[in-house]
Amino acid sequence: MAWEPILWLILLVINIALISLVIYQIVCLTDLEADYMNPYEAASRINSVILKEYILHGAFGILFLITGHLFISLLTFLPAYYNVRKLSSRQHLIDVTEVFRFIQSEKKIRIFKLGFYLVLFVLVLVSLVLSSINALVDEDDAIDFGSLPLPSFI
Repeated sequence: MAWEPILWLILLVINIALISLVIYQIVCLTDLEADYMNPYEAASRINSVILKEYILHGAFGILFLITGHLFISLLTFLPAYYNVRKLSSRQHLIDVTEVFRFIQSEKKIRIFKLGFYLVLFVLVLVSLVLSSINALVDEDDAIDFGSLPLPSFI
């Protein structure tokens, strides 16, 4: 199907955005730990991207569910449940006054998320390559190269 590589490309872009958001949060926490950044600045930077991460993660899981990739959507719903639980209990934002007390646990959570998103990155990238090859090889969806003006040496 011709739409499948486009879907995997969209999922790859969302996954890259999620990876970059988590890396940004880890860098902010590391800078705070090394005293390169004050707690207010670190908390405001991290708090500004947390909701974006949650929304992108939800869209990521819903796209997998809509397209029928149930195993991967179930994998994405485990961290989504954690995100919803933190959001509903209003613990998703980092408190400026308690940031140093929870810095190690927050870094571990984000490193786990980074590993999770990297595994999904590999799965999405492999699926993108396989679906692109299948779309090119499939005779119904193949591009008709006969109508293109090709050089004489081909």
